[in-house]
Amino acid sequence: MEILLIGNTDFVTKQWIEHAFPKDKVVVARREGTESSGEELKIIDMPDGDVVSEVFSSYEFDRIVYFSEDLTPRSVRDGDLGHLRRLLHAIRNRKTQIVMVSGPESEFTYPQEEDVRETSKSLMSRACEELGLYYARTYDLEVKIVRCPYLYAPQRHGVTAYFNDLFERAESGELRFHEQAEQRTCFLCADDLAELIYRIFDDWTADSELFHVPNVFDFTYGDLGKLIAGYFPGAKVAYGEDRPQMYPSDDRELRLRYGFSPRYSLRDDLPHVIEGWLKLRDGTTDEHPVWDFLRNHSKWWTVPEIVGAFLLTEWLRAMMQGDSQLGIVDLRLLFVVIIGTIYGLHAGVLAAVLACAGVAVAYASQGASFAPLFYDPSNWLAFVVYFVAGSVCGYVQLRNHENVEFVRDENDLLRNRLDFLRGLYHDVLDDRRQLRDQIIGRRDSFGKMYAMTRELDEVQPQKLYRTAIRIMQESLDSDSLAIYRLDNGGQFARLVAASPHFEGDGIRSIRIADYAEIIAALDHNSIWANRTLDSRYPMYAVGVRDRGELAVIITMGTARPDQMNLYFQNLFTIMCGLVESAMVRAFEYENVARRSMLVPGTNLLKAEAFLPKILAANELTHDHMSNHLLLKVDNQESVEDVDARLAQSIRQTDEAGVLKDGSVYLLMNQAGPKELPIILKRLERSGLQCSLIPRTQEDEVLASERSRIAQPDYGDES
Repeated sequence: MEILLIGNTDFVTKQWIEHAFPKDKVVVARREGTESSGEELKIIDMPDGDVVSEVFSSYEFDRIVYFSEDLTPRSVRDGDLGHLRRLLHAIRNRKTQIVMVSGPESEFTYPQEEDVRETSKSLMSRACEELGLYYARTYDLEVKIVRCPYLYAPQRHGVTAYFNDLFERAESGELRFHEQAEQRTCFLCADDLAELIYRIFDDWTADSELFHVPNVFDFTYGDLGKLIAGYFPGAKVAYGEDRPQMYPSDDRELRLRYGFSPRYSLRDDLPHVIEGWLKLRDGTTDEHPVWDFLRNHSKWWTVPEIVGAFLLTEWLRAMMQGDSQLGIVDLRLLFVVIIGTIYGLHAGVLAAVLACAGVAVAYASQGASFAPLFYDPSNWLAFVVYFVAGSVCGYVQLRNHENVEFVRDENDLLRNRLDFLRGLYHDVLDDRRQLRDQIIGRRDSFGKMYAMTRELDEVQPQKLYRTAIRIMQESLDSDSLAIYRLDNGGQFARLVAASPHFEGDGIRSIRIADYAEIIAALDHNSIWANRTLDSRYPMYAVGVRDRGELAVIITMGTARPDQMNLYFQNLFTIMCGLVESAMVRAFEYENVARRSMLVPGTNLLKAEAFLPKILAANELTHDHMSNHLLLKVDNQESVEDVDARLAQSIRQTDEAGVLKDGSVYLLMNQAGPKELPIILKRLERSGLQCSLIPRTQEDEVLASERSRIAQPDYGDES
């Protein structure tokens, strides 16, 4: 999955990501002023909220973790309400799972000041939470809010705004807290938060929830000041007069639901944090000024080296005078060659100038006149040789240096290309893994199709309607699905199940003659598409045929613009094809087993067959996919006489049966309190006196019947 970490991400490290999302692809959104962890993470620079929409136009994130600014004590950054609104607005209607991690500000209470219940920070924190819940209610988002203490990250060696400031103040000699010494600290280790986030996503539910992370360790600011001062000798600790704050006690919800409880204490982790901070400081600032000068001014250091080498050369010449073997060696020429070879062209020319000066000084020390030196060209030979040697050796060294630099730059370029290609290779591997997971796990993949086929393996039509609506809602992303069953005469189609938000109360029954255009299309094609956008008709319709005759019509009332394409039509056809196969199989089974389900000599169902149909109707009603009424026949007549009166009084989609108490009951599907007077009048015209079984009594009747039937033969629901 693609994960985005956004907001106050100062404490996020590679180890933290591996702990919270071990198998996912994680991207960190870094805002201006965010401290770098120094690790190779996939970073998106997001300096302001205007970049949010651009990021989400390029990336498709499945999960987002938003870290609030109030996770850092006394943060100097601006509030994040506007930034959060832009984020939520950019991902609306994307079915994204979001965990919002907020700080403890909205949880604090002030026992000594009963009139103080809210502060500016708590109001801002609650506003962010309410904003997230609003988008969850209004748009297709799944939001969970985690209120937790302030965060600290041991792996960052204190490089978070709050602790970094404390250590710097302690190092300067004065450590000052705004809180009182007896005030209890409120901190949570980032590793504990990583564990909690992992468990929340691992056991994700679609409901919006709010969790409280407890502060389980008894550690005061007085203890914190003493602990820090122990590492900075001479540091004085001062405390403020802020009003005492109280953090709520553990409600044990996270412990019971996720088995989570904070494990790492600030008292135990802080010594390692301080030691790491001191090592980091010593490794970057404790440099000797002389060596630092030499490192930064190495080019200017060559001049003293050349002068020193020249003086050494002149001293050697003076020492070797009178030696017949060493006297023939021109040490000045050797000096020029060495300097030019080591330091380059400019140093070689400077060495030649020094060598010429040495020759001139030697002439002057012998009492020679400079006039013959300038007027006799043969005396110029030594000077020319020095300059030529220095220039040639320096030029060769310069060319070699340039060649080395060129090769080094070329290697760096190749290395950068290699890193880029390696990154592309890993991205391709990640995309390949994600595509493979999508092929297996997408809602319209073959794996899902197989799971749907298994779920549709049902022989009771009422239960099959419920399962069909549920899986089609998930796969087609629609809340306007409906299933109609045609009566024996083929004149009407009765609504048997619909989506919970189906807006079709007025069309529980369809006259086939009014849908002649749709029926004609279903006779020639497998699907009807409302290309003219006629408001009288649904957007899509597919027919289910039983033994060559149209038996069921599946409709989709509304469709979004992105669902009006060939891909969606094919997907709708495939889904309805799966449902059709299951329905035909269920109809065939019901037709074959119908005779054994009936009370002998009547069309009334036995208790063993009638009870599962009532239970299935209850499930449809509970899921808001259908509605029903359960009526009891009060006539003191035989079962055969009641059956004769019912022959023309109930619809094909209704059911009549006998329960174990011997009474005849009527299950009126897709009927509610509004239709009850009409149904009772129709039954009275047939000479039947019926009474409604209220929903509470209906549950009692079903419970007693289920206890009487130990082993049902048909569609046991218990």
